Amino acid sequence: MNEWLTPIRCYVSPGGNNKILEWYRGLLIQEQADADEFLRNMRMTRDWQMPHYRLRLRNGEGLGELRWVSMNKQHRLLGFFMRGHWRAVVGCTHKQQRYDPADALYTAVKYKRQIERGEATTVDYDF
Repeated sequence: MNEWLTPIRCYVSPGGNNKILEWYRGLLIQEQADADEFLRNMRMTRDWQMPHYRLRLRNGEGLGELRWVSMNKQHRLLGFFMRGHWRAVVGCTHKQQRYDPADALYTAVKYKRQIERGEATTVDYDF
């Protein structure tokens, strides 16, 4: 792997489901293409910052979010850095200070804890 690339990994549930891939497959074709381009660019960015990355979400227990717009919707990947990799745990949209799904932040905290405890794993983001 190129030393300049920031590795992005996806949450895999204890049951073996790649939750980020499931979310991605639910996007429209244009949304998938925009996500692909955005994440490709973020991997090549050394210093993640606003407006594309927001660290320390309120009540997010160390989570951050990757942020982009596609088809007039604000898309988000919630996740965190661990051992040099960014771990994406939940994909969602955001409008007027609300996530869709509504429990996205709660779920992201839960998945983060599972990874930290070794109860869940991650795989390379490679869609």
